[in-house]
Amino acid sequence: MRRVLGLVVFICALAVSLFGAEVTFWFAGGDPRLDLPVVKKQIKAFEDATGIKVNLVVIPWAEDPHTKLDVAIMSGKAPDLAKVGSPREHALAWSKAIEPMDKYLPQDFLKNFSQSVLLGSTYKMDKPKEMSGKIVGIPYFCHTRVVLYRKDILAERGLPEPSPNWTWNDFLEYARRLTFDRNGDGQVDVYGFGASAQYAYQLMIWVWQAGGRMIDEKGAPTINTESFYRGAKFFVDLFKTYKVVQPGGINANLADVRRQLVAGQIAMYIDTGDAARALKEELGDKVGAVPLPINPETGKRTSYYGADVFVIPSNAKNKEGAAKLLMWLCSKENMLEYCNVAGFVPSRVDAAQEYVGEDQIMNAFAQQMSDSNPWVEHPEYSAFTRIIRAAIQDVLSDKLSLVDGLKRAQQELEQHLKEKGFVW
Repeated sequence: MRRVLGLVVFICALAVSLFGAEVTFWFAGGDPRLDLPVVKKQIKAFEDATGIKVNLVVIPWAEDPHTKLDVAIMSGKAPDLAKVGSPREHALAWSKAIEPMDKYLPQDFLKNFSQSVLLGSTYKMDKPKEMSGKIVGIPYFCHTRVVLYRKDILAERGLPEPSPNWTWNDFLEYARRLTFDRNGDGQVDVYGFGASAQYAYQLMIWVWQAGGRMIDEKGAPTINTESFYRGAKFFVDLFKTYKVVQPGGINANLADVRRQLVAGQIAMYIDTGDAARALKEELGDKVGAVPLPINPETGKRTSYYGADVFVIPSNAKNKEGAAKLLMWLCSKENMLEYCNVAGFVPSRVDAAQEYVGEDQIMNAFAQQMSDSNPWVEHPEYSAFTRIIRAAIQDVLSDKLSLVDGLKRAQQELEQHLKEKGFVW
């Protein structure tokens, strides 16, 4: 009888052990032809090394993985580990839906990451208090933006490749000289600068460079300020005053802008490292890259960087296993292998140094990361995107003056944030 009872206890303990030795991992995005095979290979190695089974669930961006994660968390069916697009981690931290990462990750691991990038995933709101000042997501990779250009079109116009220390004035001179009629029919064939007001960050880089920002230290919107206006005016003038932006730039898809660069219809535009690699495959040595121009008044060349980050939901069943998988995927070797395929810059300092190497294009991205901002680190980040984008598109469509557009955005943001319970 004792033997039978002992066997039952052993089987029950084994069952509990096996049940706990599984991690459900939701992976937002991914390309089955590029990065997903690498992720699956690394997960298989993790399973072999640890005995922990990983249930990988890939959710394409087109299927809105952020909303699916929200639903899963609210219904008590959250994964143990999830990859999301920053700054989503700030919205999740606001509702206490995720864990502070320092509960599960040692300092020896965290110190490997770029401190500026970790700061972008540090929760800065006063409430909830237990989340304030905590690292709430671990960046998998970063993708800042630089100016990509056609070397051959610059040469056609007698222009040297831009210096890394070029200024707003230099940029404007390039954009104007690269806007031209190639065949003499009186119509512009090439535009100097490809842009799209559909992407709010394309406005914000000029605003940041001019010293502007979206919120102040208390969380109050700062859209209707002089520094925000100066940066926004430079962006608007590229469209309306200097006319160096391609037609349709108010609502253009960035993929279409990229295709126009390939077709030789635009000479410069702003994009990410994966785009640069794809362009190099198509154009070879005809494509070049340079950090953003410097605002001569502020000395800033600030760009926007995005990141995909790992989060651990508060109601995850295997948080320790999730942390082990996270650290496995974010080892120097695994992160480097992933980023070499995906085309993004690693968030680990040691991996980023090896990733860049002697590559001229990737070096431009590495230089730019030293002056790059994440999107506004606020739980209502999507409202900032929507309201600022609508205002600047109405300005470019001549529905509003720039002064009135920024004033409207300020009022709408203040009202929205107050309705959501934010005070300053």
